[in-house]
Amino acid sequence: MKFPFDCFFLIALLCSCNNYHPAIKDEKTPIARAFDKYLYQSDIEGIGKDAATPLDSLQLVKNYIDSWIRHNLIVHYAEENLPADQRQLNDQLRDYKESLEIYLYEKALLQEKIDTSVNDSEVYSYFKNHLETFQLKEDIVRMKYVILRLTTVISLDSVRIWINHPNDFNFTKLRSFCKQYAINYAIGDSEWYNMQEVAALLPVEKINFSFIKYNNKYIEVPDSQYAYLVKFGGYRTKGNIAPLSFVKEEIRNLIINKRKLTLISGIHKSIYEDAMQRNDFEIYASKK
Repeated sequence: MKFPFDCFFLIALLCSCNNYHPAIKDEKTPIARAFDKYLYQSDIEGIGKDAATPLDSLQLVKNYIDSWIRHNLIVHYAEENLPADQRQLNDQLRDYKESLEIYLYEKALLQEKIDTSVNDSEVYSYFKNHLETFQLKEDIVRMKYVILRLTTVISLDSVRIWINHPNDFNFTKLRSFCKQYAINYAIGDSEWYNMQEVAALLPVEKINFSFIKYNNKYIEVPDSQYAYLVKFGGYRTKGNIAPLSFVKEEIRNLIINKRKLTLISGIHKSIYEDAMQRNDFEIYASKK
């Protein structure tokens, strides 16, 4: 009686199995080959370890080996039969792999070593020394707002006072009111918005911005669902220097990115100098 190859394969692996895991005494002995590529025991470690039975575990291993062989056979024939101009793919893949390895190495170093804390004095200093880079590319407006449902029935007399006359007492009262009644609000005195952000919050078609440019103004504007209570506190037109508060987060990121570039540059220099001291590389004179 003849046994199919699969049976011999499973029996052979079962005989060398320890806790469902195929084991070869000499891990340098390959368990499969496809042209000039070899699969070793260490490559399949862990495959099938969660299987219910030894036979299930061995079947999973067999499936993996079979898939590995098929994959590498196709890769070989693809490489052999690609037109010459398309064989550059290997070089491109190699370059991508090397770039990815460098990126992951540098990312790990940055996570370990970079200081991401930036104080207000650093932000202010950077802002003052690079004013020309912070010219506005669009108009911006400073405002605070409270959005209420039209169905909210409440006297707004006190709210108007709290919005228009900011102090610690009024701010506390206004915040308490907003938490109870508003569906959205921002009541800080230094919040700047570009026009796209304003349009996402307010019914801009009902607001005369040309008037607000020159006159800080409180307005109440309704639409079909909501009432908008808005206090404008400033306006900057395109081409002017942005307020520091508007670009503070951008500056913080610029400072951190500069630190990253400095750190990476230093690491590259250190690697080169250490390698030179250890004679890890050589430059040979070219022969003409």
